[in-house]
Amino acid sequence: MESQTLDLREHVCPMALLLAKRAAALLASGEQLVILLGDQGAKDDIPKYFKREGFSMQWLDTPASRLLITKK
Repeated sequence: MESQTLDLREHVCPMALLLAKRAAALLASGEQLVILLGDQGAKDDIPKYFKREGFSMQWLDTPASRLLITKK
């Protein structure tokens, strides 16, 4: 399955979280989105939000900068 990519490396929270929410709202069930993160606040807040909303998630690298989310 091909995933979309959202580059948020130039954004900090809360704008990074808002942009991630908007992009995720467009996903259909089973679709994936790779989110590129640079800001430490975004790396903390965005996974918390998607976990709370029931998305499946996994970090694609270490140190964590690419987050893969899948809409259930």
